Amino acid sequence: MGATAILTRAVVGLQAHAVTVECHIAAGLPRTTIVGLAEGAVKESRDRIKSALRTCGFHFPRGHVIVNLAPSHLTKSGSSYDLPIALAILCASDQIEISDAARTEFVGELGLFGEIRRIDGLLSCALACQKAQHGLYLPAANEPEAALVKQGKLRIAAHLLDLCGHLSGKASSSVKAPAAAPATHPHPLEATYTQILGQSAAKRALLIAAAGGHHLLMVGPPGTGKTLLAKSLADLLPSLTDQQMLEVAAVYSAAGIPRPNYHMPPFREPHHSATDAALIGGGQTPTPGEGALAHHGVLFLDELPHFRASAIDLLREPLESGVAVIARARYKVRYPCKFQLIAAMNPCPAGRVCSETSCRCAPNQVQRYQSRVSGPLLDRIDLQVRVPQLKHETLTRLEQQADRAETIDALRDQVQAARLCQERRQGHTNNWLAAKHLRHEMTEAGLSKDFLTQALQQFQLSARSYHKVWRIARTIADLEAQDKISQAHMVEALGFRSLPWDQGLR
Repeated sequence: MGATAILTRAVVGLQAHAVTVECHIAAGLPRTTIVGLAEGAVKESRDRIKSALRTCGFHFPRGHVIVNLAPSHLTKSGSSYDLPIALAILCASDQIEISDAARTEFVGELGLFGEIRRIDGLLSCALACQKAQHGLYLPAANEPEAALVKQGKLRIAAHLLDLCGHLSGKASSSVKAPAAAPATHPHPLEATYTQILGQSAAKRALLIAAAGGHHLLMVGPPGTGKTLLAKSLADLLPSLTDQQMLEVAAVYSAAGIPRPNYHMPPFREPHHSATDAALIGGGQTPTPGEGALAHHGVLFLDELPHFRASAIDLLREPLESGVAVIARARYKVRYPCKFQLIAAMNPCPAGRVCSETSCRCAPNQVQRYQSRVSGPLLDRIDLQVRVPQLKHETLTRLEQQADRAETIDALRDQVQAARLCQERRQGHTNNWLAAKHLRHEMTEAGLSKDFLTQALQQFQLSARSYHKVWRIARTIADLEAQDKISQAHMVEALGFRSLPWDQGLR
């Protein structure tokens, strides 16, 4: 009997650990045993593999088939082990021979008739194989993800018979390298931004948020355009770089969610009934949450006070560190969470019957409603802006579509130029500007000590808020192509931290 070990990967979070599949055929009654801390989906592969081998013309060995998944301390879950286990059985029974098995890995789920089906976490496996300089055979259904890996020995296969023929030296046109990823338009043909009427202050805040990667909170009555403003942020953001695209695609691959356009920054808008695990990640098997799915993109939380307080407070650490660390009894995983938080809320719980001059809500009702959003979370949101009720003349005024299209193109160029300036200066957006670089900006600005002291006292800024104001001012200066932060930039930045929370936003 052959003694070939087949290599595969076990994906935990975004890490793809090396796994060796060994098979031994012993004398005894016909049965199949899978050992190595295999969970239910892996043990169920016995029947899928047996059916797939027989329908493809192979014979399933008689006797006791023992399959070991090493290392045995690592939990094995999912159906990606079907293909390597089937190949290990075929090698152990001398039905096929793999020439370079020590440097070749296999992943894929098998159907009852031998078809190789898509798996989750493929991109993590492909990147790990690229680092180890191993070849990888993967399902043809995962070709769009595999096409993002521009280097590496990747081959796709749609059926077990085609793969076995290829491994035996027979030419097969269905086993080939993934096709190059098609070029896609980075922005939708019709921009959402062009549909916004009025709201000049909110638009200005949106432009600053896009240019510096800042978090934004919009407060206003229903129907004023908060949701439309949030969705239009995608029109201003530049396309993802190749490295960012791989990071985002790896998260979506681990979650099993396809992306129609890998170049677009992700935009996630979970419902306010989302659980803690849905927002930050977790579960019995580690799964990325909405924060990780919004990596290098936008996480939009509409009706912010209606989210569970425990859920939105879990975002406090990722907002500062850009990473979500999920520790459970059986695993500990890290998901990248460098997203822009865009949130929207009403000033009081009554909704449409409230206006800026009159409100049916009692002061204690307004206080309870606003206190659902904790102070530490508000302190981490850079830009806080009112979105007031639109005037009637604004709603009835018609603007030319051509003028709006020209405006959105100019704004995109402005955001792109500001981000390129930040990339050259510190290697990332101003939202992640380190304290060392921030102190240098403060020194270079040379603003009056009396002015800064007055600002701290009047706006009651914490140390974190004070630094965020400087980061916003740095972004405003970048939008104006200025090397130094001026007092005018600081005054505008302070205006986005001036919501009267202690007065119930009245």
